[in-house]
Amino acid sequence: MKNKFINKIKNKYKNLPKKKKQALKGYLFILPWIIGFIIFGMYQLILSIRMSLAKTATYVVDTVANTSKFSMKGFGLYQYIEIFKNNPSHVDTILNTFGDVLIVVPLVVIFSLILALLLKNKIKGLGIFRTIFFIPVILLSGNLLSYFSRYGLLSMPGVASGKISEMITFYFPKEVGDVISFAFGKIILILWLGGVQTIIFLAGLNKIDKTVYESAALDGASFWDAFWKITLPSISGLIIINIIYTTVLYCNLSNNSLVVLINNCLTEANYGRDYASALSWILFLIEILVSGSFSLIIKLIFKEEKR
Repeated sequence: MKNKFINKIKNKYKNLPKKKKQALKGYLFILPWIIGFIIFGMYQLILSIRMSLAKTATYVVDTVANTSKFSMKGFGLYQYIEIFKNNPSHVDTILNTFGDVLIVVPLVVIFSLILALLLKNKIKGLGIFRTIFFIPVILLSGNLLSYFSRYGLLSMPGVASGKISEMITFYFPKEVGDVISFAFGKIILILWLGGVQTIIFLAGLNKIDKTVYESAALDGASFWDAFWKITLPSISGLIIINIIYTTVLYCNLSNNSLVVLINNCLTEANYGRDYASALSWILFLIEILVSGSFSLIIKLIFKEEKR
């Protein structure tokens, strides 16, 4: 009976289309994460949503029984109204974070792709270069990032002194100059954030069949043509993966101004857990908007290319 059931499943799997087989394999790969999330993360997620929609969420101490109980009262958009109506400085932090992420994410992904294209060439000590570019991923964990930021190790001296900004504003309009100056101010952090993305791009580039490039060259295609018509469409899925990864990584860095605000509000009596939870969901919304927008743009671009 058991063997018949297994054989029935095998036969059904064999008869599935290729796309459904690949989708099934993908779901099996993420199944351990889904199970872990349901067991360890689902309750915390629901509790966070409930706290962000509560009017008050505090610990109530029973002095007689010498116990404390977490209590939530009310249900509505009280905390979100409080943020946008009564705390303009917090709204400024949210908008600045959104603009920050909107600029940094594409810069990190573009830099990672350029670096992967350079490392794709067969050069001596390639493994050493890969290790060097991956080291910042380890160093950026924990409190090291806060340490680097505190002592100015994430900015160039020319940017800190304002000399580069003066040169940029001299040659470009103010709006464009501000964006370029901001990018220069983040250049070291951008270089540090690209380790994982570079390795992902490198893996994708190495899987592209070389004969496709050879055929394109015989047809008279230049390097630029091959890059736009072969390389980018082949790794479009990896570009989306790296956009999502970079957005989540950058939004949750310890020196992110909105993350700092959330941590401060969490312990302040004037705000508390309910207010901090609302800010956390706003940060999550920023991540969804940025990663979703860029991913949609990439899909639309390469959809047109395939046509």
